[in-house]
Amino acid sequence: MLLKDFFDDMADRWDSIMGPEVAAKLRAILKDCGIPKGAAVLDVACGTGILTPILLELVGQEGSVTGVDFAPQMIEKARSKDFGANARFLVADVMTLDNENNSYDYVVCNGALPHFPDQKGAMRVMHRVLKSGGRLLICHASSREEINATHRNLGPPVDGDLLPTAAELKYMLEDTGFIDITFEDKPDRFVFLALRPR
Repeated sequence: MLLKDFFDDMADRWDSIMGPEVAAKLRAILKDCGIPKGAAVLDVACGTGILTPILLELVGQEGSVTGVDFAPQMIEKARSKDFGANARFLVADVMTLDNENNSYDYVVCNGALPHFPDQKGAMRVMHRVLKSGGRLLICHASSREEINATHRNLGPPVDGDLLPTAAELKYMLEDTGFIDITFEDKPDRFVFLALRPR
């Protein structure tokens, strides 16, 4: 099974799989990241729009949230929630974001990095679409160890989709041009925050 088909098949169940406990963890993670009112945010691999209501609350009426996902069924579910004029959703692979350079104050990549075949290439794109002084947030609502164990146990096509170590990820971010990198790897979160320099 292709990865895209795997996630398309999960779209109808995704919200129940994530559940309120995961949403509460993600709300806490996002609130700790300092996303200001009026920010333009890109939600990479947005799925069914789990983060969208939290992000819209943070950015307010003057801000905007753009969600992209390569799985059309995920985007269809997100669009069906009718989040309003400040949210838009695009069917797109992160590697194909060619017309979004210097467009976003924040790029959020939640629960998705292990699934990118070229993780460092994806970081280059996320760096490019950020404005100078913009920030990248890579996060999961579980520890690295738990995420990797879950993927291994699920089997193909995600059993080889693993989070790198914190040291490996920090190196990739630095090599891509990010600075001011902070991270946490705790039982309830794996969070990297990095700055695109001015």
